[in-house]
Order: sequence, then C-alpha cells, then structure tokens
Amino acid sequence: MINGNANEFIDGLHYGDERFFLYNGNKYFIQGYLENKTPTLELYVLEPSDSHFKWRAYSNDRNYPVSEFVSAKIFNGKSFWEVEKDIEWVDC
Repeated sequence: MINGNANEFIDGLHYGDERFFLYNGNKYFIQGYLENKTPTLELYVLEPSDSHFKWRAYSNDRNYPVSEFVSAKIFNGKSFWEVEKDIEWVDC
C-alpha cells in the first residue's frame, strides 16, 4: 500500500473507521456504520464524479464485515489483497 500500511488500513475498518484511497484512477471512500444495529460497510467511488455507490455488506454478528470486503472481487475482478500494492491511502 502506498502512503500507509495495509494491515493498519484494514484494522481500522474493524472499528468502522472511514478510509479514502486511490486505485486505478478512481478515488474511493469506505465507511462502517450501524444500520438498525447491524454493522455495515459501504464503498463508494467519489471520483470520477459520474461514479457512485460500489459495494455494501452487512454483518451477521456484532463485527463489521471486513473479511467480506477484503475478499470481494470489486476491483476489476480482483480482491483488496490482490491490488493492495497499487492502492494509495489518502486523507480525503
């Protein structure tokens, strides 16, 4: 991961932390929140501006669905761990 540690990036998601990152010309935003007491993670493409919602997962327990995020093939058919070396962690 460029500008950060991938494990630290993922660890924060377990607490619902917000993260901004760049990958393949797109700017992404991922956030965790409780929806009806259900831990939820959502990923959005912020730029280019014509992009929008990308991915959502809910948890069946009290934990955020981080393992679902890192294994989902949402980055051009690849998972987070397959592309993390090309992801740049940014402030906003």
